[in-house]
Amino acid sequence: MFNRLTIDNYRIFNHLQINDIGRVNLIVGMNNSGKSSLLEAIYLLTSDEPSTSLAFILNERGEFISRMGDPRYDRRIIGGYQISHAFFGHSSDKVSQIAIRADNEKNNFLNISLQDARLLRDTQGAQASLFEEEEVDTEGRVQNLTFEHIKPGAELKKETMRVIEGDILPYRSSVRGFTLPEQSSRLVTTNYLAYDDLAILWDTITLTPREDLVVEALKILEPRVERISFTSRRTSNSGILLKLKGESEPVPLGSMGDGMRRVLTIIASLVSVDKGTLLVDEIDTGLYYAVLTNMWKLILETANRRRVQVFASTHSWDCVLAFQEALKGFADPTIGRLIRMEKIDGGVKSIVFSAKELDIAIKQGIEVR
Repeated sequence: MFNRLTIDNYRIFNHLQINDIGRVNLIVGMNNSGKSSLLEAIYLLTSDEPSTSLAFILNERGEFISRMGDPRYDRRIIGGYQISHAFFGHSSDKVSQIAIRADNEKNNFLNISLQDARLLRDTQGAQASLFEEEEVDTEGRVQNLTFEHIKPGAELKKETMRVIEGDILPYRSSVRGFTLPEQSSRLVTTNYLAYDDLAILWDTITLTPREDLVVEALKILEPRVERISFTSRRTSNSGILLKLKGESEPVPLGSMGDGMRRVLTIIASLVSVDKGTLLVDEIDTGLYYAVLTNMWKLILETANRRRVQVFASTHSWDCVLAFQEALKGFADPTIGRLIRMEKIDGGVKSIVFSAKELDIAIKQGIEVR
């Protein structure tokens, strides 16, 4: 868990510093104030494989180019990820390094840098395991994208990949998705999570005490839930079954509404990253306002018990009120923070509210979003 964060040159952030971060943090702000970008930056910093995580982020945002080869000779789909969008001002020409640091920056940082280079097939580390080598014109513009990453208690890791045509990180096969077998950090986006990803995640939870926490979360929306099971029917809308009290046959999760799937994704992700980091974009998506307080209570209790640091964003005033209400009833309300993102003078700054300050602001009718 970290308490201070500094971000330079990532997306909308030329320079951003946030102090007094809590264990559970709700991020608010107007559109395009950097809420999702903040979650992504933290995900890159806390990820075990930042190169994989960057590809996942770019893929989720649709920041890639795909094109067919000449159909007369080559039917492969070629292309890659447009990394320039990850740099401040959408330009890797003007800014060549992203820096993300937490607490003691010597022991917890990530640098992502671009350097002009000639493509040499035998260059050490020039090809990452994620991206297979493509034939490119070595007379064209070629750069190296380098990741320098260190996490507390670990050694410095360095990885270098090549970039072509100015900002394209080549790929031939799809990136590994949301779930890797072991992760200390997970980012839940607003996109619909595929059955395969949920099934892999469930494999790390089933028949453990964490399964009870997931069932408890689903009961927030449907009190009759007793058990959950995954079957071999690997489609987006079937294969996840619920046992409901009073029902003789299992009920498909897909018939219970999008809110159930959203809660399943959030809580399953939370219990799978012990002592790690969970990031959720627009956490209240698909959820009725009346259930939000109970959801926050469960998140606070689980994050505290499993020592997980949580960052979630919202546009919803109901979600803010529910967060404040859950903190008031929690044994240690200092666990929570509200982080407001504001665009000022062409830049972005943050304002952090403690649980006590948030309570006072709401009682006085101060808009904190």
